[in-house]
Amino acid sequence: MEEKEDYLQQYTAEQLLDAAERKIVVTAEASAISLICMEDVAEEDLKWLYCPYIPRGKVTLCSANPGSGKTWVMCYAVACVSTGKQFFDVTPFYSCPEKTIYITAEDGLGDTIKKRLRICGANMKNVYSVIDPKAELSFENPKLEEIIKEVRPALVVMDPIQAYIGANVEMNAANKTRPVMTRLAQLAEKYDVAIVLVCHINKNEKGSSITRTIGSMDIPGIARSMLAVGNVPNEEFQKYMSHEKSSNSQRGKTKLFHIDPDHGGIVIDGESDLSMDEYNSLRNSDHRKNTEIEAAKLFLLNNIPEGKRLASELRNLGEANGFSYDTLNRARKELNIRSDKDGFGGKCYWIKPTAPSDTE
Repeated sequence: MEEKEDYLQQYTAEQLLDAAERKIVVTAEASAISLICMEDVAEEDLKWLYCPYIPRGKVTLCSANPGSGKTWVMCYAVACVSTGKQFFDVTPFYSCPEKTIYITAEDGLGDTIKKRLRICGANMKNVYSVIDPKAELSFENPKLEEIIKEVRPALVVMDPIQAYIGANVEMNAANKTRPVMTRLAQLAEKYDVAIVLVCHINKNEKGSSITRTIGSMDIPGIARSMLAVGNVPNEEFQKYMSHEKSSNSQRGKTKLFHIDPDHGGIVIDGESDLSMDEYNSLRNSDHRKNTEIEAAKLFLLNNIPEGKRLASELRNLGEANGFSYDTLNRARKELNIRSDKDGFGGKCYWIKPTAPSDTE
């Protein structure tokens, strides 16, 4: 030790600093990329949380519009995993209670999430969440892996995706989203956890359920399964959960349900063969029909000025204005316009209902 001190004393401080700076060698981290022959790759069976809807060790998307019941469905899924019970009518791959993590940036833990978990019958000891007052948590934040490593959950729900993909990540840019989504997929595989990302749907009604997913196509591209939650057209309380994408199996049947907090939250009503695209098509078709009928109603009201008019005249005039006879007839019925003949074998008239009298 004394010999080293004597040796250093022959140099000035400036000389020692200069020597230290010149001897600094920066080495790049060794690459993890390697080559492997498929002959050496062992085949593995795919694991499921709930087959074929939610694969284990993979990323799943759940897309929905606000007000469709997606939070209820996610609370129901968490509750089912926490108790080892069926999700809808699907038996879990491992029929035993497992841990879960529900991370949300939209709903309050106390006033919304815990209440719905309780209603859905969750085992609260198996459900965890994250307190993140500074909104720091993201897919790339090392804290996410630390949390998963500590809890070892079977299911992680993150709602919504845009809150956790990263503040500096442009969701519509493939070169920005793919590395982040790939990292998340690797995390799911590493810890054998099903990660479900809740996402919203964009306003492009002409697109498919997959292309309408908010953000880059790389988001549904990385996901191995995609669920969609929506409202059944013309049914006030009926909702559905459809299976829009399945990379590892055939798609599952669409599940029909309604929400009743007094009867376990999610009440199963049966199954359907319709997808989100088909439900949207029905909704848009009904909207077009309703719009046409409203226009036909206005046409009839404006063209029966004297209380009645020949049906043949109204039909010809209506067709000239783009209304089919079926549309005119439906509009007539909704307006309570009578169709009467003027005597036996006489001409048919459409007659407006008599206005109610103000006197009693």
